[in-house]
Amino acid sequence: MTDTSTRPATAPTTWQHASAVRSVVELLLGLSFCATVAFGGYAAATGHVQVLAQVAAIVFVTTLVVVLVNWFRAVEASEH
Repeated sequence: MTDTSTRPATAPTTWQHASAVRSVVELLLGLSFCATVAFGGYAAATGHVQVLAQVAAIVFVTTLVVVLVNWFRAVEASEH
């Protein structure tokens, strides 16, 4: 059983200001996802393999990894 008598019931709300790089990476994540879906849908509709869909998917996966690693590092740092 965890002793919660010394901890507040809710964590205080603090707004962390995102850096410009983080904002750009998150925007790139969303845009690359939209491009992947759009180009992939076009490739499926026309029956052709689109290089743009593959490039957009690579950019999406790369930026997703960067965002997730950054998020996990922030969570780890806040726990210590």
